[in-house]
Amino acid sequence: MSRPYLEAGIYLNLFEVKVPNLYVTIFTAPASNFPNLCDLRSYIAQENLGVRLYQSGARVFAYGKDAHQLASQGFQQQMVYLFDYPKWCTRLITEGLNDHLKERGYRQGHGKGRVTLYEPQPYGNVANGELKVFRGYDLRVIHLYQQSRLIFGLIVDICWEVQDVNGKRINMEEIAQKYNAVLEVAKIQEEILPNNQINPEVSKLRLQDHILPFVISNREFVLPLGQDVKVTLEEIPVQIILGESL
Repeated sequence: MSRPYLEAGIYLNLFEVKVPNLYVTIFTAPASNFPNLCDLRSYIAQENLGVRLYQSGARVFAYGKDAHQLASQGFQQQMVYLFDYPKWCTRLITEGLNDHLKERGYRQGHGKGRVTLYEPQPYGNVANGELKVFRGYDLRVIHLYQQSRLIFGLIVDICWEVQDVNGKRINMEEIAQKYNAVLEVAKIQEEILPNNQINPEVSKLRLQDHILPFVISNREFVLPLGQDVKVTLEEIPVQIILGESL
């Protein structure tokens, strides 16, 4: 896999998401009709419908391949402009990337307020093969305005999970006391160099050797609208431009 050339500078682990500037077809209904969306979600699950819900102010959005089947629940078809709903767009990007990665075998991680997915195969093994180290990615989508232009960005962080041979998650205390493998795990994570010294360039290496390849290999995916609406990730991360001192 070819890797983009990065000029000298300071880079963030933030990548612009190119979202098409268009109208999409969804189904909407007054939020007042559904005081508790849990009941509606239960109905969707019971009927095994490919529908997701999002409340935007006084309206509930239903989208996905089976959204039309909610017409029986009072939803009506409507054309909406994606950029009029930036928070919803960040949700769509998150869900679309999540779906894309799960289709490639990634495993949903644990944690509130973030999306974490781990690769299907271990990144390495320690403690004579008794522990498996999985590489994962913390993903967060943001939006901001630059000179009135709406921009979406994906923040990518590296995370790790250690499991025993039975697939049980192992915490650092157990790794130290039961397996005496803290140093081995730290070397796999590149926090410690082969000479047992602290790696002063771990952040740079994680961007170059882990985050960039991840973004490149997943740079295009479809939004979960039940329509062929694709977004793409910029392969070059956002660079910090330092102003000249006067």
